[in-house]
Amino acid sequence: MIHTLPGLANVRFQKIVSVGEDIYVDMMADKTVFGLYTPMARSQAFADARARFDPKRLSLDALVYLWWTAAWGGDGDLACPLPYREPLQALERLTGLLGEIRDQGKGVTDRCERRVEAYLRTWEEIKDSISSLDLVDKTLQWYPSSSRREAPDVRKREAGPAKKSLSPYVMHQIELQLAHGSPVITPIIQAVVGYDNDDVVPTSRWDFSVPSRPVIDPHLVARLKSIFLTYAAQKTILNRGLLSGKIDRRRLYRAPVSGRCFLQKEKLPDLEWNVTLLMDASGSMRGSKWRIVENTVGNLHKALVGSRNHFQAYAYFEVDGVCMISRLIRNGQLLSVPPSGRTASGQAIIAVAYFMPKGRKRNLLIHVTDGESNMGCDVRYGIEYCRKQKIHLVTLGCAYKERSTMLRQYGRSIQFIDHYGQLPRAIERLLQHTFLYGNKPHLYGDGRTQGTRVQATAVLPPDERSS
Repeated sequence: MIHTLPGLANVRFQKIVSVGEDIYVDMMADKTVFGLYTPMARSQAFADARARFDPKRLSLDALVYLWWTAAWGGDGDLACPLPYREPLQALERLTGLLGEIRDQGKGVTDRCERRVEAYLRTWEEIKDSISSLDLVDKTLQWYPSSSRREAPDVRKREAGPAKKSLSPYVMHQIELQLAHGSPVITPIIQAVVGYDNDDVVPTSRWDFSVPSRPVIDPHLVARLKSIFLTYAAQKTILNRGLLSGKIDRRRLYRAPVSGRCFLQKEKLPDLEWNVTLLMDASGSMRGSKWRIVENTVGNLHKALVGSRNHFQAYAYFEVDGVCMISRLIRNGQLLSVPPSGRTASGQAIIAVAYFMPKGRKRNLLIHVTDGESNMGCDVRYGIEYCRKQKIHLVTLGCAYKERSTMLRQYGRSIQFIDHYGQLPRAIERLLQHTFLYGNKPHLYGDGRTQGTRVQATAVLPPDERSS
């Protein structure tokens, strides 16, 4: 029907149908407990409708208001002028038809079809008598499906010139902010490597981890704790106003009064390190390799729990072309993932470095992998991003024969170990070296530095490589 009616006739027909449906829904509500609440809502709806038109002016809005209130026993507090009487009688007969349809115990579809017939018959009776009545509100209740797409163009012409679309920069910034709280973090990677980089693959955070059951080595845990307490930077604490100790020149005036003119210096470890492990969980890490990784994460977590040092561990793997980043520690619980897929090291480094806590002076990211990156953006983007964020990145290449390929990818940021059994000890020595020398290359007595000779093991000295 609304497809064929002209503009204003369509508005009049839809007003009648809209009020008729309000009456029918209220009738249906009266059959349930909701009928106890609808009178209050209906009185407010009457007041809102009453405020939209001038009662002294003949209009279709006033006519349907009279019909609506009359359906519930009221006179609508309006006089009924002569032009309203004939159409109002037809509308009141429509109210009776709606009540009969409500009481019929047939299905919803049948009741809908009967109401459509009732509205069409009533429209044919009153369309000529209400054609001269003014329309206060000319808004269509529903748009025909064929003209839905044309309606926005009409509004644009009425509102003036079309607004400009958002610039690509603003759109990228919006996507970046939304990615902070979203599992999909591809916009973060694109913001670092460039939005025109075709090598970027979809990247997502994975929260469906399984509990981990690592084997804890108490001797390794004790050594790790000792490293953080012994080799970490020291900060001096001055305790003044003591009765003994070293004379405090600033408190000498207290000597004849209370004798509290001494101080004591204490050196305490500055436990403000931000250490993050990033573990390669690609398909080649299945079996004993991944069990050693779980044990290493568990030992480090045991050594650092309860201290002011911040420690976090992540794993990355690939599923259906998507690089997945998963936390291995959440709410103090150790977690694990099933290794699978390819190795997207560059994007994993960027993602983990991006979410490392800010504001720490000492940031260390240890990346453990058993092979070269073969998916996603180039590793150099991750290395450069860590440098800009002042994050000391070290990659441990474990048990990979083609070391020259990894050297080309990682440069001086990579160190090698011969097999995964050396991983716990390698990380222990790496932490010790980092606390002592910062991000300087690890130099042995024979002049070798990290990453300079692929046939040598840079993390472990010669006498420990076979252990």
